[in-house]
Amino acid sequence: MALADAGLINGSFEDEFNDNDTDGWIRASNVPPVRSDKEAHSGKYSLHSKLKNKKNFAVPSEGHLIQVVKNGIIGGAKYDLTFWIKEVDFGVSYVQQYMINWISDTGQVGNIGLTNFKGGKKWTKVSVPKLTAPKDATGVKLMFRFVTGAIEGGSGEIFIDDIAMKRSDYTEEYNKLLKANPRITKAIEEGKISKEKVLSGIRSREEEKRADQKNN
Repeated sequence: MALADAGLINGSFEDEFNDNDTDGWIRASNVPPVRSDKEAHSGKYSLHSKLKNKKNFAVPSEGHLIQVVKNGIIGGAKYDLTFWIKEVDFGVSYVQQYMINWISDTGQVGNIGLTNFKGGKKWTKVSVPKLTAPKDATGVKLMFRFVTGAIEGGSGEIFIDDIAMKRSDYTEEYNKLLKANPRITKAIEEGKISKEKVLSGIRSREEEKRADQKNN
């Protein structure tokens, strides 16, 4: 996976990871998901959650996938969360959700609570567009939750892959560029270049900056 604008690490699960790593994914709860080569939207690997309540025991099964990005979020900017899922089993009591907590050096500064999502038997893209980071946010905590109800035989199974969280609005940089380069403004007005192409160039440059900052 190319480096996501919000700094998510290993969103395609191609790299092995340890739940004790300082950066990257953490798996938690009583039945945590596992990295798998059985299915993949891209590459060779995805993350696999398979839950099945025991017979004669009405105890929920639950798995969490978590990543905390401490830096890289721009307060006030808009972001798109995207990921791909393939559902194998969707039991009556089964629930799958995501949650987003915006954070700063002082702690949580905003959140989007547990939200259900659904796909299908084939690989399906889930998009959560135009998420606005609070003005004082500098990072984000992303969590996926997979859980069965407290019923005997409750079950659910899913593969998830290519998780990304990218900035979607570059209006401020666009306006600054036009102000500093009247020729570009004129070229857009005359139809010699499109606004979309200029924005695409800005987006590419900003993502390159993020990658350089991450590597240095």
